[in-house]
Amino acid sequence: MSKENSHSTNDHLNNSESVQKKERMNSSESSFALNHEYENLYDISDYSSKEKIVFGLNVFFKVFKRLLIILFLILGVGGFLATGTATGYFASLVANTPPPTKEEMSQQIHRLEELSTLYYANREPIANVQADVVRQVVSLEEINPFITDGLIATEDEYFYHHQGVMPKAILRAGLQEIFSPGSGTGGSTLTQQLVKQQMLTNDVTFFRKANEILLALRVENYFDKEEILTAYLNVSPFGRNNRGENIAGIAKASEGIFGKKTNEVTLPQAAFLVGLPQDPYTYTPYNQYGQIKEDTSEGVERMKEVLFRMLREEKISQQEYDEAIQYDITQDFLPTDQKSEERQSYLYQAVLFEATSLIMEKNLAEDNLSWEQLAKDDELYQTYFDQAEEEIKTGGYHVVSTVDKEIYDQLQQSAAQYSDELGMPYEGIYVNEETGYEHYYVETVQSGIVVMENDTGRVLGFVSGTDFEDNQIDHAFRVHRSPGSTIKPIAVYAPALQENVIAPSTIVADTAYIKEFEDGSVWTPTNYGETMSNEFMTARKALYRSDNLPTIRIYEELLNRQIPIIDYLDKMGFNIHTSYTKEDTENLAFSIGGVPVGPTVFEQTRAFTTFANNGQYIKGHLIERIEASDGTVVFQEDTPPVEVFAEDANYLIVDMLKDTMSEGTGRIARGYMEMGGEWIAKSGISENSKDVWFIAATPSITVGSWIGYDSKYDDYTININDGYGIESERSQLYWSRIVNDLYRIRPEIFGVERSFNRPSSVMETEVLEQTGTLPGEITLNGQRYSITGPLVKEIFRMSNPPPSLRYDFMFNRNEEEIQQFWGNLLAQLEKARQQEIEERNRQRQENRRRSSQERENSSREESSNNASPEETPNETNTNEQNNNNDD
Repeated sequence: MSKENSHSTNDHLNNSESVQKKERMNSSESSFALNHEYENLYDISDYSSKEKIVFGLNVFFKVFKRLLIILFLILGVGGFLATGTATGYFASLVANTPPPTKEEMSQQIHRLEELSTLYYANREPIANVQADVVRQVVSLEEINPFITDGLIATEDEYFYHHQGVMPKAILRAGLQEIFSPGSGTGGSTLTQQLVKQQMLTNDVTFFRKANEILLALRVENYFDKEEILTAYLNVSPFGRNNRGENIAGIAKASEGIFGKKTNEVTLPQAAFLVGLPQDPYTYTPYNQYGQIKEDTSEGVERMKEVLFRMLREEKISQQEYDEAIQYDITQDFLPTDQKSEERQSYLYQAVLFEATSLIMEKNLAEDNLSWEQLAKDDELYQTYFDQAEEEIKTGGYHVVSTVDKEIYDQLQQSAAQYSDELGMPYEGIYVNEETGYEHYYVETVQSGIVVMENDTGRVLGFVSGTDFEDNQIDHAFRVHRSPGSTIKPIAVYAPALQENVIAPSTIVADTAYIKEFEDGSVWTPTNYGETMSNEFMTARKALYRSDNLPTIRIYEELLNRQIPIIDYLDKMGFNIHTSYTKEDTENLAFSIGGVPVGPTVFEQTRAFTTFANNGQYIKGHLIERIEASDGTVVFQEDTPPVEVFAEDANYLIVDMLKDTMSEGTGRIARGYMEMGGEWIAKSGISENSKDVWFIAATPSITVGSWIGYDSKYDDYTININDGYGIESERSQLYWSRIVNDLYRIRPEIFGVERSFNRPSSVMETEVLEQTGTLPGEITLNGQRYSITGPLVKEIFRMSNPPPSLRYDFMFNRNEEEIQQFWGNLLAQLEKARQQEIEERNRQRQENRRRSSQERENSSREESSNNASPEETPNETNTNEQNNNNDD
């Protein structure tokens, strides 16, 4: 359009507007003025097409402008009301929060850590937790500008312009949390992050956020930007260094990852360091052992993000960016360095690790994650463990353990005194594969003992090893070993009693067992010492003798009936992802201790307490409670009991385990013990005697013991030929000495006056000793036999009374074994019958002899009575003479 036409059109529009104004003034119905205006505006029939277009655009923009003004008025009023409401709500949140002074805030923002403390059960301190955070404070002048520029560009681009908070960022984060929960980019300035790290908890609440904002404003009021930036760089966590230590502060991060001072780092190195504080244990290149992770890509990608933001904020040039983005930062990571071990104690180590696990569990619950999810993701597990470890070490917690100091100290003293008698030390030379150097070593027998209070599940004391200075491995809570025969009552006999698969009197074959598998392999297990008795024995006897072959047959029947053994183990507190897995329980060898990993002494002992607690599993625990520095209870052990076995079924296994101490494999320990009381027990020896166990309990206390070698450099066993005696004997002697020493100082914990009470649902009756059934009749080879014989008293659940006799009364049976059993039994009965006949005949003969003798004696007496009267005085006189001679 030409300028002339444009002016002409504008003039025309101006004339038109004058007409419209005049018409509006003359209108008597002012409420319809806008409609009249529109009508007059659209009365453009005399205009050209181009004029009509221009005219329409002018009208459109005028109407849009007025609507926009109205919209802003509405939003303004609404925003004013909303702001007033939000301000009121904010004020209500912080109304009761006293503002800290400048001195208080200075102490808090520069506070490097708050020590946590571990306690015995009586609140006597064990030790302060030694935080393994490596930190060195530096000034801002000592820090490469790449670091400060990168930090500001990435975390808080308006750092030098705001007063502690950015309302726009907070609003953005809030809206993102509403419309896309969990994906927010955050709305915190560096000042807010410093406040959150040093002055507040990690709780995600509006109250905490309101306090964060208030405190950030106050920090900005008290301190200048350089002080805030310096404090942030000195207190923030930066993950781990090449020795596996936690690092905090930019100085040690630079040194521990790249081996440089903070003013010596390159641009890529600075960008990598700057990216760490957002998620230090994800982005750190090292794991807890100081080893470089297999995958460091997340940290590298974070570095690239920092570089991009530095470019965007014009902190670096395009050329610097291009060179840095192509640089392989992983080549700068320092190689692993060995961390020097500080001498602490098994107690400190165990309580700290358990407390860390509980904090980790708390954090998982807050994030709606489970242990099962962590078990499938090693990296996720490591991240949560690292976070919990850092929290427990620097969070100012008070960790109250269950450990009785007197009991613990006595256990250490006893273990040190008797451990030299457990087995011989082995010496040797090993070659370090990395360096090629030879090293001399001595390996000694190790010990793990756990003493538990049955009613509460509290660990009263433990032994984790024979010498902490020599070996820091925790053999009570951390080392997993094959359980040997201690698994039998837990995973075989007790479940079989619960499921009414057996009773104590059930007959099981201790005969040759051959198992052929689908892959063609053959398994031919034997009892200990590669023996078998070829007997048919009761389940009671098989357990107290700890014979393998009857146990395998019972377990095979459980598997045939598809009874989920893993459910029982889960209820008794075992880690079913490592110690005992579902796959383990589907293997017949599991029934006699054949597992790839196995339990800890703690796990096996606390499972055994189930029997002493009437079939109820009470969670075994080492930590009673954890309190925050302000006294808030973070954790309190209050897990409810879990019923594993019915009370009557449990009593049957208890009664069977009593026989271990009186007639079975626990007789050795019983002989050495200095106290009485009712005890239940089980011994266990793994294949080749690598592990030797003994676990025993009264109604009040359970003591579990394991001895063996770590076999770090060679495969060592508790050898019967090493000059220290039979494996089981040395183990039980050691256990008995430990228990005797405890009894001398704390007899009340043993509860020897208590008994295992028989529930009313358990009955006692007589059964045939040979069959474990009631007497009866069977048909064998077409002939009817009445089976009687010696009767014995046995106990049964009323829900599973003694069975009637039948030919195929044994479970897990085959025809050959049944024929063998009945053949043997009938032969025994026939022999007994013949012996009875012979005895009756002998009795008859004896009776006849006695009768004949009596008749003969009677005849002599009669003859004497018939003698002549004159002979009698002479006899009398003789007697009188004799009497006179005596005088």
